[in-house]
Amino acid sequence: MNVCDDPVALNDWYVVAYVDELGLGKSEQTQLLGEELELMRERDGRFRCLWHKRDGTAEPLEHIRQRYGFVWVSLGRPTRDILTIAEFDDGEPRRFIHRGRIGVPSSAQRVIENFFDLSHFSFVHTGTLGGYDAAEVPPYRVEYREDGRELWAVGCSFFQPKASAAAGLGTQVYYDYRIASPCIAIIYKDSLVRPGKKDLIGLFVQPCGEEHCTVHSFARVFDETNSDEHILHFYHEIFAQDRMILVHQRPRKLPVHPRQEVPAASDASSVAYRRWLDRSGLQFGLERNLT
Repeated sequence: MNVCDDPVALNDWYVVAYVDELGLGKSEQTQLLGEELELMRERDGRFRCLWHKRDGTAEPLEHIRQRYGFVWVSLGRPTRDILTIAEFDDGEPRRFIHRGRIGVPSSAQRVIENFFDLSHFSFVHTGTLGGYDAAEVPPYRVEYREDGRELWAVGCSFFQPKASAAAGLGTQVYYDYRIASPCIAIIYKDSLVRPGKKDLIGLFVQPCGEEHCTVHSFARVFDETNSDEHILHFYHEIFAQDRMILVHQRPRKLPVHPRQEVPAASDASSVAYRRWLDRSGLQFGLERNLT
């Protein structure tokens, strides 16, 4: 018997590693949806993955790919391809920054929801992404795209004292959030270096279990001044603040019933995300019981 019997979760794609983290001829153990996996990199650079079943057998995964510098797998029969991120192939001189992988004792959906929670900027990221003197969240729109398979929060804006590592003075920043799957989120944020262009910040969250996950993240940014280390320091400082919130949230699984956690007007994206998850039929990582 497998830990996960949720077909919606099993048939999706997930990142389980960054390609350059695993050397040629090396292997590592990991978890996905409560299942034990062994990821191996051959001498020719190709990846294989074994699914170690609870009955002691091991099954090679059929669905394993490399894309955007990461290794993706599916434990089931994917109903669609890995998402398309056009900015990886548009020829623009954005830098690619691998932001590492960080474990979080929380469901993957909690991490995604926190990522696009505008109302926490002023209180969690004071002095960078927000401040007490500009805490109001301006109105924005929530849209369903790709026949309802993606959720977007568009027309978002916020005054940010230091919006990125490249930022000088504080400024009003405009951006859109793309939720491409229950465990994938991307911010398309105004570049402060190239007016009219967007920086990208993405999270590919690996749901190791229902209440713990690994966050794989990247940035594609216009920044010709700062070193990789300086940019990473900025992003790690931001995520460390987010992680402190996530560690203490209860329940660790994300509630989807509207009476479990009462939203405010600024939480339109969170409400839409929970409804979208509820309609998807997904069970893994969600708290569906009203307690």
